[in-house]
Amino acid sequence: MASEISRSQIPDKPALEGLEAKWDAAWETAGTHRFDRENATKDNVFSIDTPPPTASGSLHIGHVFSYTHMDLIARYQRMRGKNLFYPMGWDDNGLPTERRVQNYYGVRCDPMLPYDPGFTPPLEGG
Repeated sequence: MASEISRSQIPDKPALEGLEAKWDAAWETAGTHRFDRENATKDNVFSIDTPPPTASGSLHIGHVFSYTHMDLIARYQRMRGKNLFYPMGWDDNGLPTERRVQNYYGVRCDPMLPYDPGFTPPLEGG
């Protein structure tokens, strides 16, 4: 039988201070995200190999989609007792970075221009 909780017992705001550190320590102690290479058997390993996401540009709904479905698969396989290998990395190279720099500094690439080692961007970055 559930007991009733009075409104005065429910805080206006949840206490969030220290939650990240608390759970990070608990997951580290439990080895939640640890891949045990020494005891990994072919039948008990589940690997997720994704291309590294880019760290440039602004966040958008596509980020939620691309991370959420792989995270769900990883959690499901962990709960099934699999030894999960899910490396996470960040790629800060490539076209998104090039486009971001062009937009930020207001420059465009012109392959017809020769390389200028003394080039100074028209705007000061920050």
